[in-house]
Amino acid sequence: MTESEDVTIARQAVAAVVVTYNPNMPKLCQLLSMLLPQVGTLVVVDNGSAAGLLEGLPDGVVVIDLDTNRGIGAAQNEGIIECLKRGAEAIVFFDQDSTIGPALIGGLSACFSDDQVNITAPVSFDSVHGFGYPIVDVAANGARRKYLPESLDKSLDVSVAISSGTMVRAKVFVEVGMLDEGLFIDYVDTEWCLRCARAGFKVRINPKVSMRHSIGDSVRGLAGFKVPVHSPERRYYRVRNALLLFRYPHVPSRMLVREVVVGFVQQCLLVVMEPRRKDYARYYIAAIRDGLKGRNGPLVTR
Repeated sequence: MTESEDVTIARQAVAAVVVTYNPNMPKLCQLLSMLLPQVGTLVVVDNGSAAGLLEGLPDGVVVIDLDTNRGIGAAQNEGIIECLKRGAEAIVFFDQDSTIGPALIGGLSACFSDDQVNITAPVSFDSVHGFGYPIVDVAANGARRKYLPESLDKSLDVSVAISSGTMVRAKVFVEVGMLDEGLFIDYVDTEWCLRCARAGFKVRINPKVSMRHSIGDSVRGLAGFKVPVHSPERRYYRVRNALLLFRYPHVPSRMLVREVVVGFVQQCLLVVMEPRRKDYARYYIAAIRDGLKGRNGPLVTR
């Protein structure tokens, strides 16, 4: 690269993919309205929401209706394909409940002024409670190091990031591949990021760029720990996929052992604290069974 070569990405070459499933429409429209002036292409991929729910989206939004819930990985892949067809040089992902400001895309794109950066992400804070979501770097041997957003005063390169708010150069999908649809929802971003790390692509965290996000239906506090509360059905994927990932050579077993142990502790707490305790126990057993058998894809109720 010559000194005069511009490695930043123009606004029109940036595309955004937002995955939806029965979203809160005012909140979704707020996100889309904030994104439209910041990107060249805005794609909403809907995973089988109620009929007619997405009517009235802002003009300029491309909608892909999957008719049924195919999971986050499949929806993001559909969005990636559409964005690449439209000539996107970089793609940024969002969940339907993300909240961003008017300078987020520009702040992320600025990281690409360093031609060694191919994936970048902001710091994230909880939409309701305001606490910062820890940034986690996973070493090749599975050792983890956590950083709190409030403690960062400069950019940081790590191995994993949550998908919402992450911006990726298009060439990364060519070299590393698409999202793993078999995982359906949980750990989809983690698996893909670790695949990228193995190929030499780290995630540049820019602490000067932030967004708000919600993980879980609510958060329970216990002895200083924050436990995200998901439905029993959603917890199934969290538990099952942690076991499935033992079959992936680029995902460190040391990290997964911790995830399985933490998942067990969280499940016990949810059984005690939440009203659907029998469902939490039943879906946990199903997740263990399916994870050990290597059964992926959507949950099949029996």
